[in-house]
Amino acid sequence: MENIDNVVEAIIFASGTPIAKADICQKVPELTTQKLNSIVKTLSKRYSEDCGIVLAEFNGKLQFMSNPKYGDAVADVLTPLKEKELTKTLLEVLSTIAYKQPITRLEIDDMRGGTNSEYALSGLLKAGLVEAVGRKDTVGRPLLYGTTDEFLKKFQLSDVSDLPDYSEVLEKLMLINNETQATLFHTRSILNDENDEQIEEAAADLESSEGAEEIDEDAVEIPDFLAGDGIEIYE
Repeated sequence: MENIDNVVEAIIFASGTPIAKADICQKVPELTTQKLNSIVKTLSKRYSEDCGIVLAEFNGKLQFMSNPKYGDAVADVLTPLKEKELTKTLLEVLSTIAYKQPITRLEIDDMRGGTNSEYALSGLLKAGLVEAVGRKDTVGRPLLYGTTDEFLKKFQLSDVSDLPDYSEVLEKLMLINNETQATLFHTRSILNDENDEQIEEAAADLESSEGAEEIDEDAVEIPDFLAGDGIEIYE
């Protein structure tokens, strides 16, 4: 097949969503894993630095997306909704799951000093940042939670093994909570004071209904930033 590099580029672009490298090789007989990796390396170099589009690779998948350098400009044009500040609780729960996965909700609560994490967990599930990955072989067989591909994309990781030292993450989370920061992908504010009472009331309601294993995701309102793509997809 002629211009196979361009064919691979077109496939990744047209997919619109993450596409597995194994699927590309399977559908294009002329491709080998080695050849595809070489093409991906070339494309990554082409779409790099100041280019408006970059090629993301994570969990053996590929996807084109906009360059984080231009996040503010993209957000100003494509994000009409008012962004809000990501709460400390959501960040704590997300980081706990990322580093301790797979983990149950009760284990998350224990690590947070007994604080109920159900509301935050529900928001993260609705945002697609975490998902149920199985059940723990213990009394009641509680659900186990882990991070998703969406989590890897938002934090620009190829794999969870690329997570930095936990203490370094805590420092970054403090920066994310700093309202003086204004970056779409890492430190842009996503919750405002207007929602604080709603969040506290929802959390109180959830705490009063302990014991519910399954979470009603539709009943929980989540920050606009989490509901959308952390990185705008090039389509």
